[in-house]
Amino acid sequence: MNDMRMESRVDTREIKIEARKAQVYYGTNHAIKDVDVDILDKTVTAFIGPSGCGKSTFLRCLNRMNDTIAGCRVEGKITLEGEDIYDPRVDPVQLRAKIGMVFQKPNPFPKSIYDNVAYGPKIHGLTRNKAELDEIVERCLRKAALWNEVKDRLHAPGTGLSGGQQQRLCIARAIATSPEVLLMDEPCSALDPIATAQVEELIDELRSQFSVVIVTHSMQQAARVSQRTAFFHLGHLVEFGDTAQIFTNPTDPRTESYISGRIG
Repeated sequence: MNDMRMESRVDTREIKIEARKAQVYYGTNHAIKDVDVDILDKTVTAFIGPSGCGKSTFLRCLNRMNDTIAGCRVEGKITLEGEDIYDPRVDPVQLRAKIGMVFQKPNPFPKSIYDNVAYGPKIHGLTRNKAELDEIVERCLRKAALWNEVKDRLHAPGTGLSGGQQQRLCIARAIATSPEVLLMDEPCSALDPIATAQVEELIDELRSQFSVVIVTHSMQQAARVSQRTAFFHLGHLVEFGDTAQIFTNPTDPRTESYISGRIG
């Protein structure tokens, strides 16, 4: 019995994504250098660092968003549950259903609130009928803490919502394909403090079901929402560990300088 309990505890922290010697080149510019990272399941991992340090570039490697950029080349190995995501047999569209993404600026589709959330399940054939689709839409809007605000106007355009509501709609849309990992690239940078607090609370709730990776400029946000933090500087992963340790007792002087405001 004790062994079973022990095993289930370990399972909650299993490695979801593993990167080894990850490199990114834009033409001849070597933007990401030798990054090794383990992203744990049911954990919020924050990527922090000065502008242009490579944190968003590396985030985009995790669901092959860099494939869409001309002249961009990714080397090294990145796996999702042991499967190489850059294997030529992997379909990037299917991969992005498993590794969802929320962008810096809320970007709802020019469709109804309902259709924004229903889009992914429809194109991936995840439902058999309208009742199942209705159920997914309601469940995801509830998970995104948006259902009570929009349930009476599901057929109104998603673009008519406030900025904070639009970002929560984008989160509902991202989780509608039941991804295993949710990537967020500065999801609060375009939001006011109240909407930011709502999204941060939501990130904390989503952690019980997903592995969440967030790029943020705000060290306070990283400290509030994450359990693990990676500090990037000039394309290198300088330090990676438990958030409390990174913020209170970093091992690298560059991390300490960034957190104390001396570089950035």
